[in-house]
Amino acid sequence: MSTAKGSLKARKTAARLFAVQAVYQAIQNKEPPSKLHDEFITHRIGMDLEDGGPHHAQMIPPDQPLFRNILAGVTDRWGDLQQIIQPRLKLANNVEPLLTSILVCGAYELMAHHDIDAPIIISDYMNITSSFFESSEPKLVNAVLDALSKELRVAA
Repeated sequence: MSTAKGSLKARKTAARLFAVQAVYQAIQNKEPPSKLHDEFITHRIGMDLEDGGPHHAQMIPPDQPLFRNILAGVTDRWGDLQQIIQPRLKLANNVEPLLTSILVCGAYELMAHHDIDAPIIISDYMNITSSFFESSEPKLVNAVLDALSKELRVAA
């Protein structure tokens, strides 16, 4: 395995980040997230990361099956995902689309990927949240996804 391509864990994290970005773009453009799969795979892989930090890095290629699955699943289950997320956000005023994107992707994975331990999924989405937000958002994502994992995984 080439380290330039990133470990499987890093590629799964990249798939989740790509999915969050694609869902965010889909919300902004009012289109189904699954329509953005090809654009992200074709144009975003290998792009420089623009984090403004001291580290200059390139995007690690995502785990494509996971990326495709999250986009397709979010597209297919959009209504279900909104129903389980929205009641938990009533306390948070005016949740921005990026935070909604993170929660929708995380909730879908908790709902559909029982083969992946919930703490792994939650941790990845918290890390993604921390890379975009510096306030209480990572705690909100942790609280919402943790509650959803208990609810969604008990029924399984």
